[in-house]
Amino acid sequence: MIIRQFSLNQTSNYPIERDYNMSQIAFFDIETTGFAADSSYLYLIGCAFYKEDSFHLIQWFSEGIKEEAQLIHAFFDFIKDYKILLHYNGTTFDLPYLAKKCTLLGLDYTLDQLTSVDLYKKLYSYRQIFKLKSFKQKSIENFLGINRTDTFGGGDLIEVYQSFLGKRHLEKLRSSRLPEQSLAHPSEADQLLHALLLHNEDDIRGLIHILPILAYSDLFEKPIRILQAMVEEAFFYINFELSSHLPVPVSFGNDLVKVTAQGTTASMRVAIYEGELKYFYDNYKDYYYLPAEDSVVHKSIAEYVDKNYRVKAKADNCYTKKQGIFAPQYEPVITPCFKLDHKAKLSFLEIHTDFLLQEDNLELYVAHLLQHVI
Repeated sequence: MIIRQFSLNQTSNYPIERDYNMSQIAFFDIETTGFAADSSYLYLIGCAFYKEDSFHLIQWFSEGIKEEAQLIHAFFDFIKDYKILLHYNGTTFDLPYLAKKCTLLGLDYTLDQLTSVDLYKKLYSYRQIFKLKSFKQKSIENFLGINRTDTFGGGDLIEVYQSFLGKRHLEKLRSSRLPEQSLAHPSEADQLLHALLLHNEDDIRGLIHILPILAYSDLFEKPIRILQAMVEEAFFYINFELSSHLPVPVSFGNDLVKVTAQGTTASMRVAIYEGELKYFYDNYKDYYYLPAEDSVVHKSIAEYVDKNYRVKAKADNCYTKKQGIFAPQYEPVITPCFKLDHKAKLSFLEIHTDFLLQEDNLELYVAHLLQHVI
């Protein structure tokens, strides 16, 4: 087994320490010869870690299939000092593969004691805003303008590893039979080994490099601060400050809401409705409907209305009409809420001077729309 360890000359441009203790995080990735643990081999595990104010990388590389258990022993001996395992889509592949491999080899190890942070899972719900053809780690790197040295895909390396095993075996045989003949330096096997280690190294480096992508999940999940709210022409504009810096501008939305965000600020443009809407009373059984006036009165004063001019109110006619300027909401987050008719799924809130000054309600409204706009 080969163990490779060295310092990484790179930094993180995202304040992940707001949520996690940096010294307790292990950035993790594995390389295998296939997807199924019972019919393939684990040949490389890589971890980056933060120590003494800098990042470091350690890799465990198997020079043969008989070293799988040794590789896993070394990894778990290392990981016992960490509490957080950060990876990209490891929930789908890396973690279950490693767990299955431990079972097959009769190794009593588990990752259950570690907190799993899967960048893929944290971002997948918001994938539409990136407008990417795929959501692989390399796609995220390209989105952020990150270039890597390695040119291989994970699948390509299966053949490279098999070639490495063959070349290394031949080189050892040649050295034992013809010790006077020196091998080229680096040998063919060494060159293949370098390619294998470099791919894993770039994957691990990439995990650190793409941490700023979490700023986009923060847009939806962390508090925002209202900067300005106003009505202009046919739209309701809300400008707000973000908790994290977005490295690349984004724009997304639907027919009602459009969001543009850049750096630490964002703007939400909401289509408004200007005219008459209805406020429906839930306790309609306590009201009478007056058909001639298209209005309702409470039972407590209905005795003053001629019985010929009143009927028992129903859910769809127990309302009060209101003229004004309104903004849509997908759920009744801000009350009172108004509708075009009782069965309408979309409701509206009234935009008035007081509401424009209510920062708490504006923040609640922005957070609500962000959860529905994608």
